[in-house]
Amino acid sequence: MRAPFNILVAGVGGQGNLVCGRVLADASAQTGLRPVVGDTFGASRRGGSVLTHLRIGKTDWAPLIPMGEVDILLGLEPLEALRAALEFAGNRTVAIISQTKIPIVDVNNEKYEYPALEKIIDSLNKLCKQVIVLDAEETLTRIGSMKMLNSYILGAMGALTQSPLPLKIIRESLQSIFGASSANIVAFDEGAKLVH
Repeated sequence: MRAPFNILVAGVGGQGNLVCGRVLADASAQTGLRPVVGDTFGASRRGGSVLTHLRIGKTDWAPLIPMGEVDILLGLEPLEALRAALEFAGNRTVAIISQTKIPIVDVNNEKYEYPALEKIIDSLNKLCKQVIVLDAEETLTRIGSMKMLNSYILGAMGALTQSPLPLKIIRESLQSIFGASSANIVAFDEGAKLVH
């Protein structure tokens, strides 16, 4: 593992970015690594841009990932993932992106037009080494709701060969927050199966 290993979670307020950061930081600590987490908020209300930076290694690092240094990008929302990739992705970035759109406030107010998903994915492919696009809607609706998207994407990340954190440890960290019988654990397992 390169040190620091940099994971960036991009989404909008209310999608569970902070939970992702907490789960991954806990999993890092359980594997003997030192996690440093930094959060940035585009708006202090539900629906604004949120980035969660996680840097893990054997020593302390500045909390925010430098430009072009992301190893894994978790995109809970496609346009937010693209915004994050423009600044932080590089030639080693593996992006896991949900294709479910959640337009930010300015798009909802018709101030801006939401780009076509194909254009977003095409741009991400130019910015990242690898892009994995997840269609989670059907699965998560069957399990319970789209509110479990963060757990689903964590499962997909844990199944990557590039992940420095074992799938089992991430799952245990998620379970410590939500409990063993939570639908979030089912969502996590479904995300892991999809990438396997």
